[in-house]
Amino acid sequence: MMILILLILSLVVLMGVRKQRNAQAKLRYLERINALEAQRKQQILATAIKMQQASNSDNNQDLKKAS
Repeated sequence: MMILILLILSLVVLMGVRKQRNAQAKLRYLERINALEAQRKQQILATAIKMQQASNSDNNQDLKKAS
């Protein structure tokens, strides 16, 4: 009887440990996804700024030629 109780307790502990590890793995996964998403947004913003600056310089050159 005592062995059965110990077996059940050890199974409960092992299931708890596995559940905690899965939760930590999911957290690391979500943190990585968030970091990649932030990096992607930063790259998009940098590209948009470069394109806007190029457009502005083209417009300035066109205005100088027109003057």
